Amino acid sequence: MGKSLLNKIKVTPLKIIKSPLGNVMHALKKKELNNWVFGEAYFSKIKFDKIKSWKYHLKMTLNLVVPYGKVKFVFYSSREDLFRVIEIGEKQYSRLTVPPKIWFGFKGIGKPESIIMSLANMQHDPKEVLRCKKKSIKFDW
Repeated sequence: MGKSLLNKIKVTPLKIIKSPLGNVMHALKKKELNNWVFGEAYFSKIKFDKIKSWKYHLKMTLNLVVPYGKVKFVFYSSREDLFRVIEIGEKQYSRLTVPPKIWFGFKGIGKPESIIMSLANMQHDPKEVLRCKKKSIKFDW
């Protein structure tokens, strides 16, 4: 991939603290913020074998965590015609930091469903996000 924009997607392993009453799962610490500014947090559910695609943020940086289930994220650079696939979930517990200007979609691969936590550096603005139909970007899910 060399200097691909897709290399700017950061994968940060996260800590799970085991507890007999229920585990504690880290997402983001203040010391990791650097110059990043908090905009909003939200959760999305995706059912097993379902696909949500394609989105492209013009300005927003996302931090994505899957505390329950497993999700396959597919990132696409139209400029380079390259894909990057990253799977995260309870067993590969990590945070993806995704800069703007990358197409992405995701597929639920955990049964019966998975939960994605999104921590964004700005509040949702419908003028800031582009969308296209799944078939517009050719990928074999």
